[in-house]
Amino acid sequence: MYKGLNATLEGRRRLNIDSSTRCNLLCPGCYRTKSVQSENRPWDITDMPMEYFHSLVRPENRIFALTYNFALSDPIYSGVLIEQLEYVKNLEHRPRMILSTNGSGRSVAWWENLASLLTPRDIVEFSIDGLQDTNSIYRVNAKWDSIIEGIKTLRANSDCNIGWRYVVFEHNYHQVKEAKELAKHLHLDAFHVILGDGRTPEEMRLKSADFDDISQV
Repeated sequence: MYKGLNATLEGRRRLNIDSSTRCNLLCPGCYRTKSVQSENRPWDITDMPMEYFHSLVRPENRIFALTYNFALSDPIYSGVLIEQLEYVKNLEHRPRMILSTNGSGRSVAWWENLASLLTPRDIVEFSIDGLQDTNSIYRVNAKWDSIIEGIKTLRANSDCNIGWRYVVFEHNYHQVKEAKELAKHLHLDAFHVILGDGRTPEEMRLKSADFDDISQV
């Protein structure tokens, strides 16, 4: 059986995990998108066995924070995320939960359930790159109305910290100010912009404006 982390190490630990290899999106710069479409995909589409999770997050490992941030999946599509959060909820020293998601495709009931398992220490960051007409250019398959419904449901049912992470591309740089206003309207706790990195397809890279100017909007 997998024994997890070395329990003799000292100090606080932040553990970044994928609770599955599932995602509904096909972002063109994502390693997962490229490999999932390959005939020789090096991994299966599956969920993390709960015995692995129990070993990783057992009390003696002293996990300070658990981060789910798009390494190979989007956590909201995992078949075991809720079960993992239910387990964590009952720990004497509960880790802080930090989830990054595109936020698309889950029902109101699912978001209500998630909200019931979060605390004010936790963070849910929505990765939304634009507004209704531009977000799905990069976040292929994202459903705008579903994302907004998820944000509103989470905000209405949880005091967790909710943020909006906006990757700036050529096709959405002109919408940053409007998106920031929408974030305020949705009562989000944070809004920050970042520049697309080397994974960004050439045709989507920012060319017509200076990122430093955009980030100050």
